[in-house]
Amino acid sequence: MSFDTRLSPARVSAAAATRLPRWLLFSLLVAYSAAGLFGRAPWLPEDAGGFGIIVSMAHGGAESWWLPNVHGEWMAEEGPLPFWIGALFVLLLGPLLGDAQAARLSCALWFALSTTALWYATYRLARRAEAQPVSFAFGGEATPRDYGRMLADIALLLLLGTIGIVLRMHDLTAETAAFAFVCTALFGLALALDAPLRGALVAGLSVGALALSRGPWPALALLAAALAVLGLTLPAARRRAAVAVALASASVVALSWPLGALLAPAPLRAEYFSFWRHLALTSVGLPAPADLAWILRNFAWFTWPLWPLAAWTAYSWRHGVRQPHIALPGGVLLALLCALLLHQPVGDAGLMLLVPPLVLLAAFGATSLRRSLDNLIDWFAIATFSLFALAAWLYFVALTTGTPPRMAASVMRLVPGFEPAWRPLAWTLAIVATVGWLLLVGWRIGRRPPMLWRGPVLAASGLTMLWLLLVLLYLPAVDYYRSYAPLAAQVRAEADRAAPGACIEGYRLFAAHKAVLGYHGGLRFAPPSANAACPLLLQRDSRRTHLDDAPPEGDWIMVWEGLWPARADEILRLYRRGG
Repeated sequence: MSFDTRLSPARVSAAAATRLPRWLLFSLLVAYSAAGLFGRAPWLPEDAGGFGIIVSMAHGGAESWWLPNVHGEWMAEEGPLPFWIGALFVLLLGPLLGDAQAARLSCALWFALSTTALWYATYRLARRAEAQPVSFAFGGEATPRDYGRMLADIALLLLLGTIGIVLRMHDLTAETAAFAFVCTALFGLALALDAPLRGALVAGLSVGALALSRGPWPALALLAAALAVLGLTLPAARRRAAVAVALASASVVALSWPLGALLAPAPLRAEYFSFWRHLALTSVGLPAPADLAWILRNFAWFTWPLWPLAAWTAYSWRHGVRQPHIALPGGVLLALLCALLLHQPVGDAGLMLLVPPLVLLAAFGATSLRRSLDNLIDWFAIATFSLFALAAWLYFVALTTGTPPRMAASVMRLVPGFEPAWRPLAWTLAIVATVGWLLLVGWRIGRRPPMLWRGPVLAASGLTMLWLLLVLLYLPAVDYYRSYAPLAAQVRAEADRAAPGACIEGYRLFAAHKAVLGYHGGLRFAPPSANAACPLLLQRDSRRTHLDDAPPEGDWIMVWEGLWPARADEILRLYRRGG
């Protein structure tokens, strides 16, 4: 029984807010972030494209830092900031770890920044008076400190349990950095409620950094949301100064790149930013029906299980939607959703930016779920992740032993020619991850714990366990399928036979292909705008389309055609200039 008159649907006892063991939380964070970072080649398309920009910066001239490119092909879809950090890791640790492994450390940095900012943003919002659960008639409710810590832990657990971001957080793309800056902007806005100028500074710096990561439109949407939050939540005496600080700091960071690019050669600078302006202007427009259908179709699984909990938060807190812990993430979510709808073409990058505000909203929904629904979610997580783990082990046994034959044949059709290697350490760690999941399930079933974080910890542990199984058991097979190293070696051998050390023109090659072929094979591609008369030309022909079947125009003689058995849908053809 409670006699609290506040319009709060949250009823949380001290037992329900029991502290989540720190070793469990940190173990999940480390396992989630470290698995999949190392031991693999850059994968097409986004991962390889980002790696190509990083390598061009680290081993190219000064203009490559200001004008991102891959073998001279302009990469103006995104800003340079994430690739600057990756290039610094390559310069510092590349000789020790290799360029690909050193560059991936930037993903770990962005993940650490994201989780730290998201935890403290949730903690600050949850400790506010208007977000507190109702008081019980005879005491026993959670203290503000325990309640805030519990919700912050739940936010991180829900983040780890989000299906759509698990692979994207391990790719060398600008999205991982943009994700982190949305998290830091949320933290800055939460901080501004108590320290307006400091919070506005953090939010403004985050908006500027987002502009240097994902371009102007998501940053403008986030800036609009930040200014609205500052204007509506701060007292009049501090409002104007906070808005000025946010605008000034965002502008300084965002303009640092074009001002620094003045150091690049004028012709290259003019060509690059002309291309950048063209992309920025043509990437905005009203969504077509096909785009809306794509968003609706992919939003549900990409943001699972956040969107049901966020929807429940909106319903259960409907009488307090103007409170900061609802209005702040809600406003940011609506602004970024508008940016997604107006960006052409739509893609996973826009969906990824919706996750941080959804995490905040979903965390507050966990405090008002009915007991029966909470138990149903727990059992759904246990059944789903246990079945997927069983399937992962069965197919792994089939891949390594050939038994059962039908399962083995279905796997080998995907990776023809692959021969599993003996990896006792990886297999042992996979067994440990599976046993840990079974112990957690036994704890949930046997003890029936009252803690509110038990459901989120099941979701986070289940998805982390599956991610570990995929990496520890299947990473060599996936890398065999997705790596271009064998093809690059073949092309290099044929190129040396036809014209040793010569430059190569790319025909129907994406920047990502140039990046991986150049990295693995040491191939030197001519910039598209250089008009170089290279003696060799490399064509990529995808069997999934007829648009790239025609040979190049001019006097070219095909000297080699090949493919990698694991990538039978792509053919590479090497041509030598006639005469």
